[in-house]
Amino acid sequence: MTLTAKKASVCVIVLLLSLYLSHLSSFGQESGAQKGIELTKEAVFKKILENGLTLLTREDPGTDLAAIDITIMAGSSLEGEFSGSGISHFVEHMVFKGTPTRPVGAIEKEIKSYGGIINGSTSRDMTRYYTIVPARYLPQTLALLKDMLLDAAFDKNEVERERDVILSEIKLDKDEPQARLMRRLNETAYLTHLYKLPPIGYEGKLKSLKREDLVRYYERMYVPNRIVVAVVAGMEKEESARLVESQFKDFREPNYSYVSSGETEPPQISTRTLTEEIPANLSYLAMGFHSTSILDTDLFAMDVLAMILGRGDNSRLNARLLKKDVLVHAISTWNYTPREPGLFAVTAILDADKIDAAEKAIFEEINRLRHDGVTEEELSGARRMVLADFISSLETVEAQARDLSSNESFTGDHDFSHRYVKGIESVSEEDVRRVAERYLAEDNMTLIKLIPPENATPAEAKPSEASGEMRPARMETLPNGMRYILRRNDNIPMVSISLAMLGGLSAEDKKDNGISNLAATMLLKGTASRKEDEITSSIERQGGNIASFSGFNSFGLNVNVLRDDSEYALRLIEDLVSNSICPENELEKEKALTLSMIRLEDDNIFRKGSNLLRKELFEGAPYSLRVLGEPDSVESITKKDILAFYKRYCVPSNIVLSVSGDIDPALISRVINDSFGKMNPAEKPGIPVKITALDKIKSESLEMDKEESLVLLGFQTTGAGDPDRYSLEVLGSVLSGSSGRIFSELRDKQSFGYALGCAQKFAIDTGYFIFYVATSRDKIASAKKALLEEISRIISTAVPEEEMDTAKKELLGSYKINMQTNRFFSLETAIDELY
Repeated sequence: MTLTAKKASVCVIVLLLSLYLSHLSSFGQESGAQKGIELTKEAVFKKILENGLTLLTREDPGTDLAAIDITIMAGSSLEGEFSGSGISHFVEHMVFKGTPTRPVGAIEKEIKSYGGIINGSTSRDMTRYYTIVPARYLPQTLALLKDMLLDAAFDKNEVERERDVILSEIKLDKDEPQARLMRRLNETAYLTHLYKLPPIGYEGKLKSLKREDLVRYYERMYVPNRIVVAVVAGMEKEESARLVESQFKDFREPNYSYVSSGETEPPQISTRTLTEEIPANLSYLAMGFHSTSILDTDLFAMDVLAMILGRGDNSRLNARLLKKDVLVHAISTWNYTPREPGLFAVTAILDADKIDAAEKAIFEEINRLRHDGVTEEELSGARRMVLADFISSLETVEAQARDLSSNESFTGDHDFSHRYVKGIESVSEEDVRRVAERYLAEDNMTLIKLIPPENATPAEAKPSEASGEMRPARMETLPNGMRYILRRNDNIPMVSISLAMLGGLSAEDKKDNGISNLAATMLLKGTASRKEDEITSSIERQGGNIASFSGFNSFGLNVNVLRDDSEYALRLIEDLVSNSICPENELEKEKALTLSMIRLEDDNIFRKGSNLLRKELFEGAPYSLRVLGEPDSVESITKKDILAFYKRYCVPSNIVLSVSGDIDPALISRVINDSFGKMNPAEKPGIPVKITALDKIKSESLEMDKEESLVLLGFQTTGAGDPDRYSLEVLGSVLSGSSGRIFSELRDKQSFGYALGCAQKFAIDTGYFIFYVATSRDKIASAKKALLEEISRIISTAVPEEEMDTAKKELLGSYKINMQTNRFFSLETAIDELY
């Protein structure tokens, strides 16, 4: 395959700054009586081999995929004399760099040829490797995984290249505010326990590691008695187990020497604080409290407490600090429960001048809960939300394999998930008040503040029972012109609903830039019969979630609910698109929040670079604009403008609704006809967009105060309906990913950086293909040259048939893996039909 120049105009953006990688979190009474939530207990085959390795297998008859999840008790808290070096993470990287029989790049290429994916991760307690392939390739994949875990080559040249890559990762983490916030929280909250150390390690200690250190650690920790292999596949569990055992029974000898995670953390007796200046527009706040381990029975009440305090639209902290007092731009809570006691944390993004008031308000809400407890309504909703989050996390075969392996590794019980469900359901009001009193005490708190430099002047914002059965999808059209798609998938008792409408950037100009994004958000802020706090909270109380979206060509709503609440959710969605009233006070709040998100986006090197690139690629067209809008245009948008936008675009002929999950199609069809069928027909809006092809290369540079630099190359391509899109997608697969040409040439061979590759975006009538490399300032010219050489090679030389075949299998495999989830299916099909 060759790429012709008929549609490829190019723009080059060079950004001398570092890549920002978002780590945002690791998202009624009317719907009838709540029912108990049951997690189907599927049969699991478990065996501990003579060498100590634990294997777990489960059959999923509803799939022809196989997911393999391998956990190894080797994490940053278990590194012994190498503590702080990130050696577990380094070894994880090197395991992918080849074996005596598989050269560099061969592992990813082989999995890609099966139409599968493979990856790894390292945490404080373990290293994890996970793979998803068609089930017929399970024997070959297990053989490959054994080769990786037993015979990694640790080539000296590859060790040095990978060390440079990880050093680049460390620099990226330093620049990313939320990654830095979490690192500072752990470093300050823990005095002696090795959880204080970042899994990626520290620069100096990483540099001191020798190849021999990596090999010694690998042979010490990658032993069968520290390994759990879990397989969930579309084949009999006994057959999967036989295949695992045949590969791993002759693994290296076990090693039963004890590896400590460090000294026991002493009780905290007073508040610890750290304030640090960072180059950013916004401030970041974290309050951490020493919490429970996964083996502590207080885990259940603490998870429910996290939900009540700061998870969900009407959680206590969100209701007060974001909605009522407007002190923060975002706030959340979470309960981190690793093998040993973790942290309960409250995190917020806010303006520097509000940080003291926010801190005070957070602790007032915590103390109110400690003293007064919670209501039965709060408790019931929170329990249901925790369980719904948990159940929806088990939707795919890879998630089920991860659940089995992590349960076994952390608790010794692969069925711990069932214990978790029962534990959450048993939490009482008194349990929540008790754990809040015990753990959320001021003398158990660590307070971290990351603030802009004193001379920073951020822009002012104005206050304001599962069988696994999946059936083909079908589409119907109502008399008023609205289309809807239904798919029954009763793998788990959840339903995903997506409603998409033409709009987005293509409906905007410079004057009203950002109106689609604001209009989408305001859909959730009130109707003629529902106030804002009755919309999101009514879904969340039932364990679901609802969110709006807006992009290049569309805007709309995504809703995920438990099976019994799908009828209520559909009627709510119809009310939102038919009767939204855009309350003035809520609009002012959303405009202020949007302005803060614009400033946050300007701290993000990749987003800022991408925005600049699109501005140059599509000059004069709506796609040159920012999805959020610009400060001036956002400020100028009025309630009248939003209501006019709804009148034009929220009409049946402009709507596609897609429903996927555990549904009765006949019942859902009746509900849709009864609710959406009463919407008055109206003419479908046209959205003409004129794209001017570039007639010359454009180049722009931008300076930012960051450690890393970024080069972006962008090409105008084609729209979603053009047959060339398929060739472009195959081209992207050939070039991108851990086995792609860019990764192989620029990272593996030349060590330019960790974040590099290519991506593409299709709009209805155009598209663009983007190449990117994040590297150090001194390498930016060389990286740009190397990137252009790879692009020239793909243009001038046909791609070998084998490489083409592998790329196609990867695309089809990834698509199939994604289509397991109701959320992906509903949104994907709604957008496809809309376009």
